[in-house]
Amino acid sequence: MVSHVSLQLMDNILLQYNIGDVFLLLFGLTLLGVLVLRSRKVLSLHAGVFGLLFVLTPVGSLGIAEGSLLSEPLAYKFLGLVLVLASPILYTTARR
Repeated sequence: MVSHVSLQLMDNILLQYNIGDVFLLLFGLTLLGVLVLRSRKVLSLHAGVFGLLFVLTPVGSLGIAEGSLLSEPLAYKFLGLVLVLASPILYTTARR
């Protein structure tokens, strides 16, 4: 009974957002964990993985919802492209 109610609550919350918003939230939360490590190589790998995740996510699942953080589904693709292009530069310039 409790898990059924909690699943309905999660469903009601997630209906207001799209998968891009969920990925963006996960990127921000895991970025905090990566920054604690103080390693630019790990940061660049993190950015590259999430960049690929944003680029490879189908545009249909990035449809705009009520509380969506970015205004266009294409904005998530551009964010992913920037992360994919920036991550090798970060990795090459990293010392540790």
